[in-house]
Amino acid sequence: MRYNRLVLVAFLFLGLISFPIISLVDSSKTIEGVPVIYAYSLVVWLVVIAFTGIILNSKSKK
Repeated sequence: MRYNRLVLVAFLFLGLISFPIISLVDSSKTIEGVPVIYAYSLVVWLVVIAFTGIILNSKSKK
């Protein structure tokens, strides 16, 4: 079960960093001086790390 969740997180990550999604946030706009694409990449990266940590630290229910 844990393996399936990790595969799901991997596919989620690949989907969020695919070209069509990245092109939506690729603009010259900034958030507090940080380009939107950098902020998006950082948020996606942190979310994937958080999901992976939650999955790996959760106890298996049997």
